[in-house]
Amino acid sequence: MSPFICFILGIVLLVEGCDSASSLRHLGSLLRIEGAQRVPGPPPQSATGPAVQGVTLLQSQIWPGQVDKPMGGTLAQGSSAVSVFLVGDNAHYILVAKAPDVSAPELPTFAALLSFSPLLPHGPMTLHIQATNVQGDYGLPSEHSLLSIDEPSVSGALVIRLRWQRAADLDLHVEQPNGQHIYSRRKVDRGSVPMSTAGSLDLDSNAQCVIDGKQTEQVIYQQAPQPGRYRIRIDTFSLCGQATAYWMVDVLQEGKLLAQSAGQSLPSDTRGDHGAQSGVLALDIVIP
Repeated sequence: MSPFICFILGIVLLVEGCDSASSLRHLGSLLRIEGAQRVPGPPPQSATGPAVQGVTLLQSQIWPGQVDKPMGGTLAQGSSAVSVFLVGDNAHYILVAKAPDVSAPELPTFAALLSFSPLLPHGPMTLHIQATNVQGDYGLPSEHSLLSIDEPSVSGALVIRLRWQRAADLDLHVEQPNGQHIYSRRKVDRGSVPMSTAGSLDLDSNAQCVIDGKQTEQVIYQQAPQPGRYRIRIDTFSLCGQATAYWMVDVLQEGKLLAQSAGQSLPSDTRGDHGAQSGVLALDIVIP
C-alpha cells in the first residue's frame, strides 16, 4: 500500500517522514454503492455461476472522495444480480440485475454509481465484477484496473481541504494568524489582511442536512497567505442520521501536500453552539 495515509487520529501529521500507511479496514469501506446490498468480506471464490459479458467504465482514474462514478454492463443469461468488489476492501456489493437492453434482448444489464472514501489510498487498484444467479453461484470475476490519483484540485497558493465519508453535515473551521475565523458563518476573511491574501470557503457542503453528495469543503488562498499559525478544526454540525463519519484534512501549498490529519465524528461531537471555535482540533501548523 502506498504511503498515502500515515496518521494518528486528531494529531498533526506531516507527510514527509511517514514510511508506511496504517490499515484502513477499521475505517469503513473504501467503496460505496448507494442502493446496493453491502456484504462484509470479499465475494466467494467461485466459477460455477454465470459470466459478465461486458462492462462500461468510462475512465480508469479515481480519487479519494469521488462520488457517483457511473458504471454499467451486461450479464449472461440466467444472471439475477451482480457483485462489485474493490480488491482489498472489507466488503462487496450486490446489485439486482436490470432488464435487458434492446440491443441484446436476451442479456440482463446492470448500472451503478460508485463512490470512494476520502481515505482511499493512492496507487493501482482492481475492481472485480461477478455475475450471480438465484442459487447464489458466483461466476468468474471480470477484472478492471483502476488508478487512484489526487483529485483535480482547485488552484491556489494554499488550499485547506476537508473531506468526509458519509452523508453528514461537517464544517471546516480555519483560525488564521490574525485571529479571524473562516467557516460556514464567515466564509471570507474580512479582517485586516489585504483581500489579495485573504482566504475564502468555497462551499458549505450538506448544510442543514440537505445532502449535496460532495462531502468536501475547502478554504482557498489564491495568493500567498499571511505567515503564521493556522489552527484547523472540524465541527460536526449534524450526523444527519449517520452513526459516525470519518474525515480527512489536507493542507496543500502550491499544489504540494504539506500536512494531513484524519479522525472520526461521533454523536457526542454534535453538541455545542457550533460557533467560530467549535469542533475538534485537526491540525495546528505554521505557514512561513
